[in-house]
Amino acid sequence: MLQQMLISFFVAPSELIKILSYVLRDKKNQYLKRLFISLVFLMFYLCLVPAGQAKAGLVSPSITVNLPSRTIELFAGNNLVKEYPVAIGKPATPTPLGNYSIVYKEINPDWYPPDQKGKMVPSGPENPLGYRWIGIWNNYGIHGTNAPWTIGAVISNGCIRMYEEDVEELFDKVGYGTPVRITYDRIKIRTNSKEQILLAVYPDVYGYGNVVSVQDIRNQLAMYPWNSLLTDDFLRKVVTQADGRQVVIASQFKVMINGSLINEQGLSVQDVQYIPVQPLAGVLNQKINWDEKTKTVQCGSNRIPGNRSGNTVYAAVENIAVLFGGEITWQADQNTLDYRTTVIFVNDNQVNIAIKKVQGMLALSVLDLAAAMGRRVVWNQEECVLLLTDAGQNIIVPVAMIGQGPYILITNINQYFNAYVYWNEQANTIELTYP
Repeated sequence: MLQQMLISFFVAPSELIKILSYVLRDKKNQYLKRLFISLVFLMFYLCLVPAGQAKAGLVSPSITVNLPSRTIELFAGNNLVKEYPVAIGKPATPTPLGNYSIVYKEINPDWYPPDQKGKMVPSGPENPLGYRWIGIWNNYGIHGTNAPWTIGAVISNGCIRMYEEDVEELFDKVGYGTPVRITYDRIKIRTNSKEQILLAVYPDVYGYGNVVSVQDIRNQLAMYPWNSLLTDDFLRKVVTQADGRQVVIASQFKVMINGSLINEQGLSVQDVQYIPVQPLAGVLNQKINWDEKTKTVQCGSNRIPGNRSGNTVYAAVENIAVLFGGEITWQADQNTLDYRTTVIFVNDNQVNIAIKKVQGMLALSVLDLAAAMGRRVVWNQEECVLLLTDAGQNIIVPVAMIGQGPYILITNINQYFNAYVYWNEQANTIELTYP
């Protein structure tokens, strides 16, 4: 009879008082009693409050419950507001997957044990529902608990348990009609307040056979520029463990070039720091070439290994100085990599000449210097001898070997290349002039 009265309620709203009186006298069918009351509240809520808007003013709130991670995520639109730990149903009584919505909310709910008909446990410390109930479908809901040590476990009869302070906070932030999505995602990628990207692979808590592969992780990381910087061996280890631990797979940092921040950020992946090469070359007014076959990037006579992600080429920080010269320091308190290089001009034209320090003294790449000045030199790699042709004579130029290339101290440039050198240490420039 109660079912018929509930149906007639939607046909004739004037019967509301009669139905309410009947329901309150009914001591047996507690489920339909709660359902009817929730429908009454829902009707008034939809009349008085814009659809989907919570009391706390969240715009387009929604809830995602992920069973393998045992978490609730509260969203406002597409923005994650907060994540809460929860307990979920045990394998024998699993929490159901699917899309639901909030249909009933109750403060200080009574509990009716499913295996003890007619028994009721009032609100209080003995009530396993805690002090808040958020109904989403049938007898399933999100609620508090008088056993907080169970949070994070796979232990309930199918409902979703929260710490009491968490469920009271959530209760106040969501309203009737708020979408609730229950998922079974074993892979989770997050970004924390430290700009670190975290990866977690969770166990198959219900034994559904959801196998996670390295390629599955790659697919979810496809939108990130550092996907190609991660090795398969590293990801395979995370998949093999599948223990739910959040592993830092990448972090971002700011890049400052000669005192100015660039828009692009650097990436730290598997303890290696990378810088996007193109914007760096642009600021330094240097021309670079990417060789897809050898996976190397070249600037002048210098070549270093690189990694390409989309249209961006990344190079390890330790190799940047080889490519462009300069010095790199790390400012941990500002999460900033400070790169400073000396700009070189030859007869007022900025040129690309690698620069290093030899025993505290600046030294320029002889090959780059000769090319910029149009001078003819012959470099004997085996004997480490550089010959400069001047007025028909071959002059041996003293050089210092750094890596695979010869460098000349700036104090020797005038003697061997007949050029005046002006080093402005404060402005970080070197000016070379010659007839």
